Amino acid sequence: MRLQHVFAAMVLLSTSARADELKPFQKEAKISFEKSISSALKDANTACGTRLKVKTNFNWFNPKDWDGVGYEDSCKEVLLGLAAMCERPEYKKALAKKVTGVACQFTLNLPADVAQYGGMYGFINPEHPDNKQKAGTNDTKPRNVSIWKGWLTYQMHKGDKTIADDTRTVLDEALKAGSR
Repeated sequence: MRLQHVFAAMVLLSTSARADELKPFQKEAKISFEKSISSALKDANTACGTRLKVKTNFNWFNPKDWDGVGYEDSCKEVLLGLAAMCERPEYKKALAKKVTGVACQFTLNLPADVAQYGGMYGFINPEHPDNKQKAGTNDTKPRNVSIWKGWLTYQMHKGDKTIADDTRTVLDEALKAGSR
């Protein structure tokens, strides 16, 4: 049993060490990202009465995947959705307790057939025909936004259109589930 704990700790340490080793273009993108979202983050923190931080995994950032699309704008939409929910007095206090951080995560850009059967949440390919249902409808839950252990997480995909709406839907559902 102790050996398993040592092995798990080694895996976590090696993973975090790799995350800190960004390539120069990833470092540049991270700096640009942090600058770009700072106003939206400030607005969300003001609206919610919090001191949230935004984390992302720039070690997975590939500029070819985001050519012509502002990945920063995708993360801003999550922050806008959160701020909009906090503007409702009945939600502000509950959200301040429920959301302790925001993670905007880059995902692997896999071929549709691999993504469909990959079995991992972050690998869902929104371009695949089987994934064309509108997020946030009664037919399906929003597929790229979730909340778990205080982290509001958005799995960033190029071309997502309803990020702020999906964020509000997920937060609303989480608050309703918490009140039962």
